[in-house]
Amino acid sequence: MRIEPLLLWGAMLLALAGCSTSSNKLAPASASTPYRGVAGATAIDSVPGDYALTPDPAMPIAIATPPLAANRSYSLPELIDIAQRSNPVTQGAWQRAREAAAAVGIAEATYLPIISADVLAGYAVTSNTAPGIDTALVTIPSGTITTSGAQVVPSLAVKWLLFDFGGRDAALASAQQLSFAANVGFNAAHQKLIYDVSNAFYAYSAARAQSRIDREALQNARVVLSASEARLGQGVATTMEVAQAKQQVAQAEFDMTQTSGRERSTYSMLLGAMGISPTASIKVQDLSGRSLPRRVPANLDQLITASLQRRPDVQASFAQMKASEEGIAAARAEFLPKIALTGTLNRMMGSYSINDSRFGSGATLDVSQPNAAVLVGVTLPIFDGGMRDARMDAATARAAASQYDFARLQSAAAQEIVIAYDVLRTSLSANAAASELVNAARTNYEAALDYYKNGLGTLADVSIAQTGLLKAQYAQAQARSDAFVAAGTLAFSTGTLTSAAGL
Repeated sequence: MRIEPLLLWGAMLLALAGCSTSSNKLAPASASTPYRGVAGATAIDSVPGDYALTPDPAMPIAIATPPLAANRSYSLPELIDIAQRSNPVTQGAWQRAREAAAAVGIAEATYLPIISADVLAGYAVTSNTAPGIDTALVTIPSGTITTSGAQVVPSLAVKWLLFDFGGRDAALASAQQLSFAANVGFNAAHQKLIYDVSNAFYAYSAARAQSRIDREALQNARVVLSASEARLGQGVATTMEVAQAKQQVAQAEFDMTQTSGRERSTYSMLLGAMGISPTASIKVQDLSGRSLPRRVPANLDQLITASLQRRPDVQASFAQMKASEEGIAAARAEFLPKIALTGTLNRMMGSYSINDSRFGSGATLDVSQPNAAVLVGVTLPIFDGGMRDARMDAATARAAASQYDFARLQSAAAQEIVIAYDVLRTSLSANAAASELVNAARTNYEAALDYYKNGLGTLADVSIAQTGLLKAQYAQAQARSDAFVAAGTLAFSTGTLTSAAGL
């Protein structure tokens, strides 16, 4: 009789062991076996050694496709406006700012009482054996006393932390500083987006200018070819000159093909900076009509001081440093007692039935009993194995590290400002020099071409002048774009690139 329960328990344990699962089947079968994707994915042909993944139709494709007017050319401020409304970078920064603001609300809620309501309900039956009664006067056999009943206990509880020696104050101050840092980071995300779109716009504008230059160079090469063919017909040129002119036309066509490719690449980079679909079609205005700054700010030291105080990354780092300092106060409060108020209010309601089989009778009892209590408690930490000391050390180290990070960021920001300042000054000078170079090269080319047409010059002179003009025009387009980028970089590094309206 004792073996049967053991056999039953053994069978149950074996059944449970058979129900155990292994998660290893979710991984590839071996180190050289490709993973074939998850259930629901579109199947692909299985090729040994092919580690391609199957497409997942359940994965959403979230690429921004804002409505764009096909017959409209967009200016740089308009492109930035589209980017600010479409780019997921700004959307994510906004959600992080909202999250940090909610953390402040959580910290503020710790100053208020916590009120909760509970309802307990149940039904119970108990049965006990009662001994019989055997006396000279009466004899009652043994029986059973059965008690049954239903009970409902609604309750209301309140808990209120009254005093914690500054722990909540430190937590709230830290949350407020982190919320400020997140809000500043939101503005920083917009400033960075303005900067990225501007740089991509200037790069695309430079590529478009170079494409126009190459088209002009191709036209010039064809003019030279026509002149050489005319001279050949007059007997004052050789077939070699005509062949060289044809070679220059072919070279110009090749150069135009390459610059067209660069123009398409920079266009894709502009769409990527905006955060919209890379297949979007949008017309973009060029740089004509946009003016460069005539000079850089005079006082560099004042520029650095003012810039560091308004740069969003420096402000955010300063707020994070102050938040980490509040962490020390919060850790210190853990060593001190906490005083809290606790209150309860409930009512026990039920109906009970008692039956005694010895007498063949029973009774019913209805209960409705209110209860209330208000208590004030003090919690004093005594020993926790050094956990509070470790938390204090960690908070102190975190605060010290944030101070060093703040100092490092200020130094790096100041260096960025100085570099941007020097680059802008150099770029403005290069742009002015490039304009003079183009004027001189164009005059030289036109003179060489006229001399050649009139039989006073050689094709080599025209080729040299044409190449010089092409290089000068390239340099001017790049210098103008670089100057705009340098101006934007200085504005971004000084914290003044705050809206598209200032571009």
